[in-house]
Parts: sequence; structure tokens; C-alpha cells
Amino acid sequence: MKLLTRSLLVVCAAWLFPGDVFGQTLSPEYQMKATYLGKIPSFVEWPASAARTSKAAFQLCTMGDYPFGTRLAWEVGGVTVGGRKIELRWVHREQELDGCEVIFFSRSEAKHYGKILEGLKGKSVLTVGESEDFLEAGGMVEFSFENHRLQMEVNLVAARSANLKVVARLLHLGNRVATEPTHPGG
Repeated sequence: MKLLTRSLLVVCAAWLFPGDVFGQTLSPEYQMKATYLGKIPSFVEWPASAARTSKAAFQLCTMGDYPFGTRLAWEVGGVTVGGRKIELRWVHREQELDGCEVIFFSRSEAKHYGKILEGLKGKSVLTVGESEDFLEAGGMVEFSFENHRLQMEVNLVAARSANLKVVARLLHLGNRVATEPTHPGG
């Protein structure tokens, strides 16, 4: 039954997340990004005030074009955060972000995420991106890929201002941890 559920999840993800088609081999970069993105929620503690009912799914949202939707759906299938199953949502507009607890911004959103990050200030939403200046724009976790390895940087100031506690294990995985504001205003 578990295999059937995962298989259905992958088929649905292939339809919902364009760019990741069966038969298409993902690069190691995108395989690793999907894996890490699926695990990051386990390394963060949200404040009790941000917790939704235990029956509500944990909302991992994505914005923009990225080729690893099916792989990400596979990674989060059956995974829970605080006893809640992860639900993956592909968001097309800023107005659809309500309820998201993690938001991944692809490179295709580089021109738009600054405004969105500004609007998320003070909200307990973990933000993850893959553009060079994501931390400087106020993002919390930035992915890059160098020398066949996924690199990760963490903006601890932004996470703390969102009342998120980043577990030490995630900080140890980071190549750089910003403990002071990375841009004017935090």
C-alpha cells in the first residue's frame, strides 16, 4: 500500500510540476537540491504560535520553474514535520503563499523574490533559494552547486527574526552561516 501511495504521488507530481519528466535524467545538482529541500524542515523548529492543527498538512511551497518537482515529491512523500505530513504546493502568484511554512524560490524568481521576502518579514516562514544574492535579499537558506557538491549558506539573522530556530545539525552543513545582518535593515 505504501508503494502504491508513493507511485501515485510521483505520477501526480509529474503532472503538477513541469520540467521533470519521466525518462529525463536529473543532474546531480537537482537531485541533491530535491533531497536537501525535502529534509530541511526537519532541521527547523517553528514557534508554537505558528503551529497549525495537527490534522493540517505541513505546507512546503515552491515558486518558479525548477526541473526537480517529481524528485521533490518523491523525497517528501510520507515525510512528517512535527507529526504532520508534508504537502507540496507549486505556487504561481504571491497571493497563493498564505499557509506556506517553507517556500523555495527558483532562479526564475530572482527578480521577484525581494518584494516577497520583504512581505514575509516577521512571519514564521522558512525561505530557501538558489540565486547568488538570496541571503542578502533576506532569504534564510541559499543553495549553490560547486565542484559536484551542493553548497548551503544560512542566514541565521533572518531565521531568528522569523522566530525560527535552526537546529545545529543544519548549521554544521552550511558552508557559511550569517550571524550578522547581510544587508541594511537585517
